[in-house]
Amino acid sequence: MGKSTVAKLLAQRLGILYLDTGATYRALAFAARQAGLNPVTDVEQLTSLGRRLPLELQPLANGSLQVLLHGQDISDAIRTEGISEAAAQVSQHADVRKAMVALQRRLANRQGVVVEGRDTGSVVFPRALYKFFLDANPRVRAARRQQELQKRYGTGISLAEVREQLEFRDELDRTRRVGPLVKPKGAIAIDTSHRRAPQVVSLMLRHICSARRSPAHR
Repeated sequence: MGKSTVAKLLAQRLGILYLDTGATYRALAFAARQAGLNPVTDVEQLTSLGRRLPLELQPLANGSLQVLLHGQDISDAIRTEGISEAAAQVSQHADVRKAMVALQRRLANRQGVVVEGRDTGSVVFPRALYKFFLDANPRVRAARRQQELQKRYGTGISLAEVREQLEFRDELDRTRRVGPLVKPKGAIAIDTSHRRAPQVVSLMLRHICSARRSPAHR
């Protein structure tokens, strides 16, 4: 059970759209790889690519998103570990992040949405009505990611390798100068280590309902 699963279920329960901001960085990393760009050094080209990225996100009946680039479905292609690492690298650049935040806000299009992403509540949508910060024990996170990769690709990657890759991404996200991974102000922290996705969603819905009933929300 990961953050994406929870976000999709929450969007379904609320009857609104789901937006994964991480998918936009993965799509940019995928497009950069196709264009032969270096995710670390080709900052100007990456920024330009981000500003004109022909990206579409189509909601599916199961609550997930179909990611289209130039009309091509890249939903599975952007979930490899190689693209994950490249996405973490391109997201380090301030100008790239500015371009992608603008894209993410356009995709949200002022509709009610459930948005998932590592700087969603702190940078992209700092004035969101409801914010949640989900986390889990590193061992649990690694095991979940390994299961996801095995289910999606049948890969035999070891648990130690998965945990190392997650720690690499987390360190990049926590230490980047722009939009670092932090608990957003006012966010409700939820430890998902020993909770299944429906349990987490039910807890989130209780917080939302409670906040709606409070005088401060009226």
